[in-house]
Amino acid sequence: MFPEQLPCEGIKSEAIEHMFRLGHGSQRNGRLCAVIYGYFDDSNTHDGSKLICVCGFLGDPRIWDDLDKEWQKVLDKSDWPQRPSEFHMVDCVHGVEEFQDWTLAQRLAIFGDLANVIAASNIMALGSIFMVDAFHKRSDADKAVLAKGGLLGPMDFAFQLLVQMAITRTRNYGRMHRPPVSDKLALVFDEEPPATAERFHYLYNHHRLKHPHGEMLAGITFASSKSLSPLQAADMLAYTTYHWELRKRFPNLSDFNFPIIPGFLRLIENVAADGGIYDDDGIDRLLLTLQINKANQAFQL
Repeated sequence: MFPEQLPCEGIKSEAIEHMFRLGHGSQRNGRLCAVIYGYFDDSNTHDGSKLICVCGFLGDPRIWDDLDKEWQKVLDKSDWPQRPSEFHMVDCVHGVEEFQDWTLAQRLAIFGDLANVIAASNIMALGSIFMVDAFHKRSDADKAVLAKGGLLGPMDFAFQLLVQMAITRTRNYGRMHRPPVSDKLALVFDEEPPATAERFHYLYNHHRLKHPHGEMLAGITFASSKSLSPLQAADMLAYTTYHWELRKRFPNLSDFNFPIIPGFLRLIENVAADGGIYDDDGIDRLLLTLQINKANQAFQL
């Protein structure tokens, strides 16, 4: 899926150049960046919430450069009442903020055009979904086992699973080269409230130290989606995946009814197909793994 030659030089977009500097630092010795957006306001701050969804995309500079060029072309089209400063999915769906004066047909059109940009690109989709009740109904003993693995709440599961996917994709990316390379991965999140950002930093550092390939993680940073089309793309994937899964499991809770082009729908469906859902069965398997690991460590002692 990725090109054979992937130099970091030659980025034409200042925004993409800035994104890689943020994630990889001034030396920028890594060639991959994952942009990540979460939908957990309805799942993290309200009683009776149902699920958390964290999604994003992984790509090298050339792929992100190409996507930014095509994304800006869509935003620049003369078909719209005015050029939006960014594409924010929830505003487009509900016709508020910059999309307040747009007709439904215009909002559907820009969503479809941008979904086509994503579907036609070589960026790789990542996603994790966590069923909130699957954690809260666990026994205190189960939660204690999970806590020893650094999993203290629903958001921790979604973050961990997505980062593990990103590390695996990065390793596969390196194996495609001849000779194989060991690449670095930067994580770029949308701006979050201080408490959430602090938790993400903690989880990032935990993975950096504990994951067998944690050395691949080059850095974590937060940026505004207004200035980065990759974060706007991640927003689209996260919001749509969130409501797609919500509509399947709790049909009365989602009011999202935009039609989804087949290419973009495949990305959404692949989140589940790729093992990106933590439900009761997923936590059972994780608990079993943690207990086996604990028993093995005791046996070695």
